[in-house]
Amino acid sequence: MKKILIIILLIVPMSLMLSVPARVLTFKECLSMALNQNLQVKIARNNAKIAKRNTHIGNAGLLPRLDFTGGFDYQDTSSTTSAQIQASYTLFDGLGNIYRWKKLQAANLLGQLEARDLIEQVLLDVSTAYFSAASAYEQLKIAREMLDISRERLNRAKKRSIYGRATTIDVLSAQVDYAADQVTWTQGQFLWDESRRNLNILLNRSVDNKFIIETEVIFTKNFDVESLKTTALSHNALFLAATERLKQTRLELKIAKAAFYPRLDLSASYGLNQSTNGWRMTLNDAVETTRIGLNLKLNIFDGFNVRVEKTIAQIQVKNQQLSVEEAQLNLEKKVISAFESYKNSLQVLELEKKVVSAAELNFKRTRELYNLGQVTTTQFREAQINLIRSRSDLSSAKYQAKLKEIELLQLTGELSSERLSLSGI
Repeated sequence: MKKILIIILLIVPMSLMLSVPARVLTFKECLSMALNQNLQVKIARNNAKIAKRNTHIGNAGLLPRLDFTGGFDYQDTSSTTSAQIQASYTLFDGLGNIYRWKKLQAANLLGQLEARDLIEQVLLDVSTAYFSAASAYEQLKIAREMLDISRERLNRAKKRSIYGRATTIDVLSAQVDYAADQVTWTQGQFLWDESRRNLNILLNRSVDNKFIIETEVIFTKNFDVESLKTTALSHNALFLAATERLKQTRLELKIAKAAFYPRLDLSASYGLNQSTNGWRMTLNDAVETTRIGLNLKLNIFDGFNVRVEKTIAQIQVKNQQLSVEEAQLNLEKKVISAFESYKNSLQVLELEKKVVSAAELNFKRTRELYNLGQVTTTQFREAQINLIRSRSDLSSAKYQAKLKEIELLQLTGELSSERLSLSGI
């Protein structure tokens, strides 16, 4: 009795574990996991951190410099020991240090935008992988249903054959169709498993992680093409990055022009110096020296280097202006094309729904007539294939339409509700 009880205690928990359904992974959860776990997202955030850390006034030359120097020199029979601390600061350099500071700020913003673009691209890839998995999951369910129908038809044909109401040809035809549906279901199982592995990789988790997908799709956006273009020009990461590069080239031109102005530096130092006979390092009786000085420097001629740098900077500004114009035209074209593609996909989706309704009604009626022996095996199979094809096309149309919507959100910089502000940085 004890042994039986132990076996029951071991078997019941295992059966409960096996009966636990796979976890449902929603699209919203998938995007959230990608933002927190995807490796490319982490790299993008680290790059944004680097850009932010580089933005400080010291890099622009707006802070004073403080140096300590010490020395010992022996010559002939005497030694000289010295120590000095010196501070220096640029009072004026044609405002070049101010422009360098603004350029660093622009570079920081550019780094944030480039990181946001990379993250949005990852989210687009994750969305594609998610809905590919959803499509594979739905196709597998369709294949399972068709396989059940074919099994039922095969069993019915075998029973009818026993009572002489079906020919050998009917049984063989049912067997062939059942085998073909088995192949379709097996291939569908592989595609479903592979799509889950692909999604798990993007979410940076074990490839064997099991889950199921929500197959319901909700379209929440009513888009207006003019509003889309306006939003895209205000929030699209790549376009904003192009405008920031234009700001940088303009600042580089100002920095080049600053070289034509005089440079005024302030310096101050305090030092100790002592000379002694023999080899001796000491500052016990050192002479103190204090200096404060202004240094004015004006570049009169440097082989036209400054003038060449200015000319190059002017050309770079013009080039970047053209790049911004091109980026705007391309962005507007992409938005219009994506919008029209999205509208078309919704129209196709509605048409596919009507096709499925007709195919289901046709299959239902054909099935009834087949069971009554009033339609042929070929007619039954044709109705079954039409139903499979229509449901498969509807599934593909549904997920394609959703991806078109997501592409529009990516173009307008609204792929996430927070516009990927990189708040984790």
